[in-house]
Amino acid sequence: MAKKQQKKTGGDKNLLLYVGAFGALLLILVYVFVYQKLNTEAEAINTSNLILAQRVSQLKEYYDHREEYLADTRLLEQMLDELLAVYPADAREEDAIMLAVEMQRESGAAFLTVNMQKGDVIHEVPAETVSAAGNEKYSQAIQFRNLDAAYVNEVSYAGLKRMIQTIYDSSNRIGIQNVVYSKGDAENPNLSGHIDLVFYSVQGTGKEYAAPDMIPYIAGTDNIFGKVTVSGEEADDSSEESAENGEGAEEGGEAGAVRSEQ
Repeated sequence: MAKKQQKKTGGDKNLLLYVGAFGALLLILVYVFVYQKLNTEAEAINTSNLILAQRVSQLKEYYDHREEYLADTRLLEQMLDELLAVYPADAREEDAIMLAVEMQRESGAAFLTVNMQKGDVIHEVPAETVSAAGNEKYSQAIQFRNLDAAYVNEVSYAGLKRMIQTIYDSSNRIGIQNVVYSKGDAENPNLSGHIDLVFYSVQGTGKEYAAPDMIPYIAGTDNIFGKVTVSGEEADDSSEESAENGEGAEEGGEAGAVRSEQ
């Protein structure tokens, strides 16, 4: 009887151990798969709530100062329009040539060579950035470009100053890179050298290129062979040769007539 009681007590202890181990395992599983997951989700929710709270605070500040921000936006758009308005839609070779014509007319400079080279894009505002700005006037990429031009010439000192003034008075957007001149001598007192310019333009603003007015400077002729001018002596010699040729032709005609009669 005592042995049976001991066996029963030992079995109960083992059962309790099994139940305790199963309960501990169940608690671990609950902690790992339930509590820890819920805790992670709670932390994510708290982080999201913090971000949303900050966003709400920013939106509230924007709302409280909306009139001020709208006025600043309108001012910036106006400043942007004024900035881009001073740049032409393009800078081409004819612009550089016509500037040389104007400088020659105003300064009396004698241009030896005019070298021009189309530059690359200096700065570009991508189309995505332009679109994100929400300005209805601009919808494509805005590119700032340049055209380099070098003018080799001879000019007086006073003429050089008038030449620079002509550059600043030009409707084009022009920058002066280099001014290099050397003084002349007693035989030719003019300065000789070159002035290097940069023509700036902006593309993508919706403006169209306006070519310079070249009508007053149209050159050329309707007669591709030109006009021949003969001096008095050359005209007399030519008349004598024509007369001799005419007499020879008459003599040849008479001889032919005699041969035909024979």
